[in-house]
Amino acid sequence: MAQDDVEVVKAIYERWGRGDPALDLLAPDIEWSTPHPDAAGLRGREEVGAFLRRYAGTFRDHRIKLEEARDLGDHRVEVRFSESGRGKGSGAETHLRATAIWTVRDGKAVAVRADTELG
Repeated sequence: MAQDDVEVVKAIYERWGRGDPALDLLAPDIEWSTPHPDAAGLRGREEVGAFLRRYAGTFRDHRIKLEEARDLGDHRVEVRFSESGRGKGSGAETHLRATAIWTVRDGKAVAVRADTELG
């Protein structure tokens, strides 16, 4: 059901906002592609989990906010979200906005493709 797919993706972002990688909502063989150089072509829950832990660990305070989630049909969900935080090493404040297309099957995210806007 389409609304169930949207709820899975919303739950992922809500848990990420609390610092929980939500790995139980990712399929074991998830395909993950983002513009981040360390996450351009990850495959599998373990690789994604390791990346998420490294990524979050680079910030003193990491914030993520889901701005919009909408059903695209065929088990796909489009989201717009923002991230911000202060780097542990540099102390620099960063902010980005991004769009991602998630594919969800049987209550698990099986793929995500994201693109960012720095700002």
